[in-house]
Amino acid sequence: MIKNIIFDIGNVLVSYRPVDYMKQLDFEEEERNAILEAIFQSKYWLELDRGTLTQEEAVDKFCELAPSKEQGIKKVMEHWMDMLVPMPETIAIFKELKARGYKLFVLSNYHKAAYARIVSENDFFTLLDGKTISYEVNLIKPEKEIYERIIEDHNLLAEETLFIDDTKANIEGARLCNIRTYLFESPELFKEYLISHQIL
Repeated sequence: MIKNIIFDIGNVLVSYRPVDYMKQLDFEEEERNAILEAIFQSKYWLELDRGTLTQEEAVDKFCELAPSKEQGIKKVMEHWMDMLVPMPETIAIFKELKARGYKLFVLSNYHKAAYARIVSENDFFTLLDGKTISYEVNLIKPEKEIYERIIEDHNLLAEETLFIDDTKANIEGARLCNIRTYLFESPELFKEYLISHQIL
């Protein structure tokens, strides 16, 4: 019986689409692709999430990767958090689950400034029973230890816990810890799943 539901944040509760975001900016395709690779696809982005780099330090690293794109990189990093917009359909499901008495948690790869911003802008975070955010624990999904951490910190039973994520590797990481999982594709399919499994 499911009693606890753990949500990923990015592309489950809050949109995170760097490719779409970059297409809205005034860059030629070659420059856009180079900046995407230097920022969002670099190992330093993961270190931001892990909490081992500050955003300022990461910007310096991104610029080292693509020195000819320094101006564009800094422009993107000044405003990239504008893409972090709430996903109302999933948030409505989140609130319905809370009203039905489930304990709700988030487990997400997020860095400090970005997490602070989305919490300040979205009141549904006040409904959480707990959280494990990568930068706070210096671990990132799909590392086994981060799933163990949320289970241990909040005294959860894995078999009573459902984890929602949009990334297959993260789902597999949770399964290795015997947590039940659901691969998120859309709010509509997610709600159908919850109803069919008598969770909603």
